[in-house]
Amino acid sequence: MAIAGLVVALSACTSDSPPPRTDVPEPAGAPVPAEAPAGRVVPLAGQPEGLVVDGPTRTIAAGVRNPDGLALVDVDTGVERTRRLFAGSPRHLQLARPGGPVLVPAEGTDRLYQVSLPDGALVGDVGVGRQPHDAAAAGSRIFVGDEMEDRVSVVEGDRRVAQLPAPVQPGGVAAALDGSVVVIVGVRGREMEAYRPDGSSLGRTPCGVGPTHVRAGPEGRFYVTDTQGDALLVFEVGPDGPRQVASVPVKGAPYGLAIDATRRIAYVTLTATNRLQAFRLDGQTPKADRSWPTLRQPNDVGFDPSTGRIVVAGATDSALQLIDP
Repeated sequence: MAIAGLVVALSACTSDSPPPRTDVPEPAGAPVPAEAPAGRVVPLAGQPEGLVVDGPTRTIAAGVRNPDGLALVDVDTGVERTRRLFAGSPRHLQLARPGGPVLVPAEGTDRLYQVSLPDGALVGDVGVGRQPHDAAAAGSRIFVGDEMEDRVSVVEGDRRVAQLPAPVQPGGVAAALDGSVVVIVGVRGREMEAYRPDGSSLGRTPCGVGPTHVRAGPEGRFYVTDTQGDALLVFEVGPDGPRQVASVPVKGAPYGLAIDATRRIAYVTLTATNRLQAFRLDGQTPKADRSWPTLRQPNDVGFDPSTGRIVVAGATDSALQLIDP
């Protein structure tokens, strides 16, 4: 069985692909930028990393450190409105729905917090598994990747209703735009698993050389940054589970990822080169479009669904970058 599994994993790579890795993919250490960042840079103390932008409340939610917590910033002005502290900086943030709340998986406390917008009030607090890394909502249920348990917690209301097997070290989590499917990416296992909202599994498939982030896009597709494989991967999910349908080379250690489904654009941060790359989502295979220089260590990206404004989190510079494409 071990030999068969190796054959399957290798068959997912082309002959000139890098060999599979056994360590956990992380963002590349960014060099000193060679170009001034595009757009406008606004300071945000705390080495912001994970972020999400909500259009209805005009709010950027960003995970910050020292002290750890969540900063809420006005997307139009770049001015910080308020900050809520937690024990453990969130590395990934998503919205339960437009208007909030923000889903905050707190690795330091093994809890899923929900924070309302724009006031920052705590409206949910549920214990989940060890080191929750990312979370996504599918209807009334929230799927949380318990990274250090190789499990996924399912939260409904004010309690955890199930804990399911997941690929080894689940990192990225995403729900289809219609809530019909949830996918989990195992960053150490290099696999993707798809689930129905009731928690039943649709199956697994190999997922890149060293994947990190996953986000949902139009036509039910899911996009994955293969950080160690220098690629943007595209998956579709059918009755037989997920399958890869495209791979686009992306040099520079692609990491942060946001999908503007309305404008059909994918934004990918390149932490090895301090750049942001846009892709047009016209068909199965994304097509490279514009590119911008960023601030140092661009670990995450989001966008304002109302205006299209792009927001990049610069961990080294403790700042946000606002770009109006």
